[in-house]
Amino acid sequence: MMKITADVRRGELQLTSRDIKMFAALETWGVLGIGQLVGLGLEGALAEAERVERFFNKMERDDYELGIARRIHALEMGGYIHGHVFLRQPKAFTLAARGFAELSGEPRERQADVRYEVSEALISHDLKLSAVGLVLTEILRQPARREHPHIVWVRAGGRQRISRQGAADLVIGSSESKAIEIELTQKSKGRYREIFDSYRRRQGISAVLYLTGWPGGAAMILKNARAQRAPFVYACALEEFRRTAGRCVFRGAVEGR
Repeated sequence: MMKITADVRRGELQLTSRDIKMFAALETWGVLGIGQLVGLGLEGALAEAERVERFFNKMERDDYELGIARRIHALEMGGYIHGHVFLRQPKAFTLAARGFAELSGEPRERQADVRYEVSEALISHDLKLSAVGLVLTEILRQPARREHPHIVWVRAGGRQRISRQGAADLVIGSSESKAIEIELTQKSKGRYREIFDSYRRRQGISAVLYLTGWPGGAAMILKNARAQRAPFVYACALEEFRRTAGRCVFRGAVEGR
């Protein structure tokens, strides 16, 4: 540990392929907890179930003594990643401008994607989103990605106008994609109506898969979907996704689907 600290102070920290992989994951998912970074760094050294638990940001006490934990600290000291401390959450990290530069090969001191602050109100959802994304990409090898709101042209009443299109939490695939929504708390019926209507207007999304984080959540989502005639909606408990490493059954709004 003392040698790593001295190397950082001298600017001699030599990056490894494992470091670059962690930078790339931070760029993809936006924010990762320390357990999630440990899970990435211990690829090949953990059983699948143990790795899934790390991806859901569970840390064992011995993990803090591992070389990968010390390496994460060194990368933070070296200015490659930002650490964020919360009252009710483990420490989380975002990619700093210096880390972005290592991915692009160009200086990015004014990088717009650098996330200097992380909301404690949103961090639980952010980390669950990252957990699902890591299971899909690292374990199931699915082409999953985050989606961000963007501006689109829409036609209404014979006229075109600019509209801000909402985004799914995650999307799998490119054509006939599946959207994934991480739903930790229940919304109102009116809000679900708006969300389902927005998906009806979207092209290229074949199904919307809800992962719910409260008891009876999947049944509640499907009840709303049936009431709103949204046959493209499917749901499963987030804990079941976690227990099965993503190999869970999503039940549809249409009975038996």
